Amino acid sequence: MRSWLGTVPLHGVTRDDIIQECYARLCTAKPRDIQDGRAFFFRCARNLVIEHGRRAKLYTLIQPVHDMEEQLADASPDPEQVYASRKKLDWLKQKLNDMPQPYRNTFILRKLYDCDQDDIATRLGISRRSVERHIATGLAYLLKARSDDS
Repeated sequence: MRSWLGTVPLHGVTRDDIIQECYARLCTAKPRDIQDGRAFFFRCARNLVIEHGRRAKLYTLIQPVHDMEEQLADASPDPEQVYASRKKLDWLKQKLNDMPQPYRNTFILRKLYDCDQDDIATRLGISRRSVERHIATGLAYLLKARSDDS
């Protein structure tokens, strides 16, 4: 077996790997399915050589395409997405500027700067309940503006 494997080109596998895999397949095969052990062993070796050869060829075909895809792939958004996002952001800026003053400050501190309600109440000198109301009113203002613009 070793001398025969020495004459066959092996791709990504050694002779010992092929022989070990043949022994593993021989051990897992049902005895009644094997008529000639030597022929079975050589058939396994031949099939494994072919299988590894196919994998190696397939890998050499796939790998350059995969490398090329990685080089060509651009993670940046396309111009239409950039334009749509900027348009939405401009709309939000405009609506925040149009929002009445007490609601705007509270809403911006909570939603954009992620301040907690107690901190906002302390900064603005209002109660925690007023902070909750201002945030809810600001959100309702933006939702109404969005439905009016649609």
